[in-house]
Parts: sequence; structure tokens; C-alpha cells
Amino acid sequence: MRRPFAGLILCLILLSAAPISAQTQCGVVNRIDFPVDPARFTVMQAFGAQSYRHQGRYHTGEDWFGGEVGEYVRAIARGRVTFSSPNGWGRDGGVIIVEHNFPDGSVAYSMYGHITDQTGVQFPPVYSCVEQGDVLAAIGDARPAPHVHIEIRTSDPNIPGAGYTWTPPLDAGLRRPTKFIVNWQTWLADSYRWRADLADESGAAADPVVLSDLSLIALDSALASGRVIRVSSDGRILWRVTLDQTAVALLPAINDGASIAFAGGQFQRVNGDGTLGERWDIGTTLAGVPLTLPDRLIFPTSTGLAALSADARALLWTLDGIAPVARWIGAGDHFGVMTTRGDMLTISADGAILDAARLREPGSLGFADRLIAYTRGGVWSIDGGGVWSPLLDTTPSGGDESAVTLDAQNRLFLWDGDTLYGYNAERFGLWQLPLPGVHGQAALHAYENALLLVTTHGDLIAVQPESGGVCNRTRIYGSDFARAWFALGTDGIMRVHIADQVIGLDWEEFLLACGQ
Repeated sequence: MRRPFAGLILCLILLSAAPISAQTQCGVVNRIDFPVDPARFTVMQAFGAQSYRHQGRYHTGEDWFGGEVGEYVRAIARGRVTFSSPNGWGRDGGVIIVEHNFPDGSVAYSMYGHITDQTGVQFPPVYSCVEQGDVLAAIGDARPAPHVHIEIRTSDPNIPGAGYTWTPPLDAGLRRPTKFIVNWQTWLADSYRWRADLADESGAAADPVVLSDLSLIALDSALASGRVIRVSSDGRILWRVTLDQTAVALLPAINDGASIAFAGGQFQRVNGDGTLGERWDIGTTLAGVPLTLPDRLIFPTSTGLAALSADARALLWTLDGIAPVARWIGAGDHFGVMTTRGDMLTISADGAILDAARLREPGSLGFADRLIAYTRGGVWSIDGGGVWSPLLDTTPSGGDESAVTLDAQNRLFLWDGDTLYGYNAERFGLWQLPLPGVHGQAALHAYENALLLVTTHGDLIAVQPESGGVCNRTRIYGSDFARAWFALGTDGIMRVHIADQVIGLDWEEFLLACGQ
């Protein structure tokens, strides 16, 4: 009598466990990539774009265009097929949906539309497992030109969907495919340690303040007035405080706190525990993140610039008629400014314009013993009196996406938006490194053991300064509207804030390919 009863119990256990087994039978995602080659294909219709052809509804995915009918469409990651039909969209082609289980326990579904099996590629059956890079189907003859529609969903594993929705797609459980894929490529990397998810895709709204325990106080401008957030040294959100007016910057404060700068010219202390303290007014409006000089802060305003004392308690001077700042850098008793309209200004710490030049477009700035300007016209040194001198006889043309820096050995490094260049202290060329597909406003920083290139589109590329060899590269989501901030902590973690996330990367692990 006991054996049949025990067998019944065993069957019930196995039956109850079946759904869990089915969900994970194809394994956990360990790598991820695009369904087509992003070097050849481009996004023809973006995620969330409103289509007048579909009565203003929102696009639920991304349309990747660039190939021909019959080109392969591949699985973005390993997973289980939950829907597969060559007629899933009728005359608009077939649809495949794949379920993916991620290491953090989350589940997402990738959907591929406008695909066909008529070129000889057989659709995978429902419940079958696929691996990243497996050919699922081929691009069909879809309107208005052959392309693949890719969606990332958090639900609806077996419904093809219409491709458009009246509901904003994020609210409908859909995710931006490019953002999802590039972020997970980094989150799956060996050097990845943690992340903190914010809400503002145009962040970093201001440079975070690093506290003594290596936690951060960051500004998140997702709300109309913004909020401040404390992120622990391992990426946990410790608290959030909603602000009552628009914040534009954060400044370090004594005793592990920060001062919040508001657009109206007010400042307020935020303590390490999230409580708000003293508020004061400096009597002028503010429009962004300040430049720090040895004894003062230079803030952009709606009409120009304003200098404040180092403790932000006193207004020292204002300078009107200056276009919005694109780049700037301090040089001791003076500083250089490139404006969005192409002005290059050399300004004394007391607010006197020492020199002004008009450029075809903004470039980038660096500093050694004097200012360095990298422009469409070349690389220039600018002395304290505003006098320009060519730094190199022959240089690649710079511009809005360029960057320039020098290291401790006085070696010069240039990024022209396409290629990274290294020069020795005597300004002879050492190497050239083409980096196709890198976009956005860039920053270069020379660390002791590597050169780091970071862009507002989320590119992070570490290069060996002696040889120009790539130690490692990755990418997180960014855009033309984002800002980039990064800092290497004493704990060996490279903290990066671009768009709506702060991530922590193990710097030593990131540089392993260069033997660091």
C-alpha cells in the first residue's frame, strides 16, 4: 500500500515541477548579440516612434534595414521558442518569439517579424531550444523595403502582436531593443560588478559626488524638478529624495554630504542620510554643471557665465553674451571654453576675455602646462595670454566628437571621431587605431596603465598607450542627449554614469587582455 502512495506523491512532485523545468530547460543566457550585423544594418524606424501610417500609434520595436531578401536573422541569445509561424503576420511575413532566462532571474522575450522560410531556412518548432547566433529565418519581402522587426517584451510569449500600440510601449511591457542588447552585453561581461538603474535617459544630469565610503550621491532628472539618490559602493539605492525645484548640479560638501545647485540660484545641503539642510541664494540663475578652478566655481547661466567662491556662498562676477558651453577646461589662473556655436574663448579667473576665435564647429580641450585645443584646423597650444601656436605639423582633423589628452610621460593622444592616435613626448606618431561604430561626444583619460575612451553613446574602450592595442571594450546605452561621467575608485572599481544607469566595472579585470 505504501509504494503506490509514494509513487503518486512522486508524480505530483514531478508534475508541479514541470512548468519550472520547461521555463529553464534551454539554459540561462550567457551571451547576447543583435539579430543582424549592426555594421551593415541600421534602424529604419525607431522604438516608440509614432507612425502616421498607423494613425499615430507607437512602434513596438525597431526595424533594422540594410540587407536583402533572404539574409539570415539570428537568435539574440539562447532560449526557448514560444511562437513560430511563417504566416504569423499574414502578408507581412512570419513571426518567431523566443523566451530568454537571464542570470538575475528576469525573463524576456525577443520577437522577430517580417521573416520568411521561403529561402530554404526552416522555422524552429515551438518549445525547441536555440542558441545565440542560431539562424531562425530569413528576411522577407516586407513593406516598404526588406527589413526585420525586432521586439523585446516582458510578457505575451505567444502573441505576434500588431507592431504598433496606442499605449506608450514602455508602459505596455516592451523595451528598447538596442538598449536592452548593449546593456546586457556589458552586464554579462566578466568585469561587470553592479549597476544602479535610474530613470533619466538624458543623464548624467550632473557629475555625482563620491563620498568617503565610495558611495555616490547622484542627480536624477526624470521628474520635472529632479531628485537626488544615494547609490552604495556596490550599486544599491539607499534613498531617494524628490526636490521642489529644478536642480542643475551637485557639489561636494564637508562631512560626507553634497550641495544641490538649483536653476534659480539657490543651494541646499543634502546629508549622507538623505535629510535636507541649510538653503542659501547667490542671486543669479544657473544653467548647468560648473567648472572647478583652484579657488572658485564657474557656472553656465542663461546668458553667459558666473563665478562663485569655492564654497558657493558668494557671487564673484558674471559675464554675459557667452553662448552655451559645449566643452571647457581649467588651466590654473585661466580657463578655455568652446561654445555650441563654435566660439573658442580663453578667459581669466577674474572674468576677462583674453582671446576669442570663431571655429567651424566646437572641438575638444586638454591641458598640460597650457591649454590644448583640438579643432577642425588641427591641434593648438594656447598660453595664458591667449596666444595660439600649432602643436603638431600634421594632424587629423578634430571636431565636435573629438577628444584630446596627455599622460604623465607627456605623450599626446587624439580621438578624431573615427581613429585614435598616439604621439610620443617629442610629438612623433606612435600608432593609429581605427574604431568604427563609435559615436557621441567623447572624453579621453590617461590612467597609469591604460588610456580610456568614453562617449555619450555609452562606448568604453581601454587602450594600451605604448602600442595602441585594445585591452577591452564594451558599451552601455547612451545617446546624443546623454552626458557621461566616470571615475576610478580606490577600490579598483571604475564607476560610469551614462543615461539612466550607473555601473561598476572591475578595472583590473577589464584590462586583463593587456596583462595588467
